[in-house]
Amino acid sequence: MFDQVMKVSVDGLMKSPSPTEDKNCYLLLRRAVQYVIGGSPPEVAFKRAVSDLSRSVPGCYDVFLEVLRHLPCVWKKYPLLDLGSSEAISKALECKEEVCLPNWIYQRLIRLLGEQGIRNLHRRRKWVRINTLKIDEEEAVNLMTRKGYSFERDKDFPYLLEWRTPHVISTPEYSSGVLIPHDKATSYVVQVLDPKPGEIVLELGGSPGVKTSLIQQMTRNSSFVISVDISAKRLELQRQLMKKWGVENVQLVNADGAKMWVRRVHKVLIDAPCTNSGTINADPSLPIRLRKRELLNLVRIQERILSEAIKLGVPVVYSTCSLFPEEGELQVERYSRYLVKIAEDPSFLGYRRSKVWLRVMRTYPHVHYTEGFFIAKLNPQ
Repeated sequence: MFDQVMKVSVDGLMKSPSPTEDKNCYLLLRRAVQYVIGGSPPEVAFKRAVSDLSRSVPGCYDVFLEVLRHLPCVWKKYPLLDLGSSEAISKALECKEEVCLPNWIYQRLIRLLGEQGIRNLHRRRKWVRINTLKIDEEEAVNLMTRKGYSFERDKDFPYLLEWRTPHVISTPEYSSGVLIPHDKATSYVVQVLDPKPGEIVLELGGSPGVKTSLIQQMTRNSSFVISVDISAKRLELQRQLMKKWGVENVQLVNADGAKMWVRRVHKVLIDAPCTNSGTINADPSLPIRLRKRELLNLVRIQERILSEAIKLGVPVVYSTCSLFPEEGELQVERYSRYLVKIAEDPSFLGYRRSKVWLRVMRTYPHVHYTEGFFIAKLNPQ
């Protein structure tokens, strides 16, 4: 089996010699895929594999991502094959199909995105935010230019940089909290929320705090955010990041967002628990980990959270990192009388099959090179 894998080359991915010509890379692939099947995100899975085997191979992580993109095709053709097996990895490396999605995902998305949208689901650009709570924008740009970093300033959000090199997490600016990686779609969510100094914002599903920090960056730490998350572990991470990023006036609460206890706030931001199907361009393992029953369970949780938030009678921004209409348009249709139109650019409008498509907003990987987000603003006042 190893000899078969050694013959495989992935066009446009590997330089000579190929990482798959190294037996260690193949061992890493097997171990990392098994961790992904167990529920670990790709980067975490690969790091665990490297740690387990005490070895690394240049370029092997890129091969790993390619394997993950093609495993759904292997799954469809060989449903009884163990995806963590040598044979499955070999077949994934040999696969030439552009799009590999489980049937239940493909059938949901093809009618909404079309063939072009499906083919280009993996399009993505990387953005990094200048944290103006710690440094001035122009000062940061000049500093990184002098250092020879490669980036381009975003035309919509001046604090956002389309990042190229070096790997941002290897920079001292990342370590000190001056640079914060986040997808551009996140900026659209907070832009729709439009936080103002002095406002009290209830954020449901706030961890790890990227949107929290952007709210406070936009208000210069002069609003107050009550950030709620059901996971104590994630809240502890958020606590550490808030300190690192210089974020103040935030109360972190370990609670269920569907059980509302706060009554006096000015705005609500729902970053609802979702399938994260919109992150498929960042996490190619998602199609092999996501199950239909998980989608249905999350939809019920989203319904409860949104219903409770509406009762507060203040503006609510509802967002999910999802390509599925069940987690977007279908969730807000029953509150259509409260919807506020938020997108002027036609490319950002929702799915046309929905009754509310003109009043909601989506970011599309194949159009905007971002993660796929759904955003709606409701004003029940």
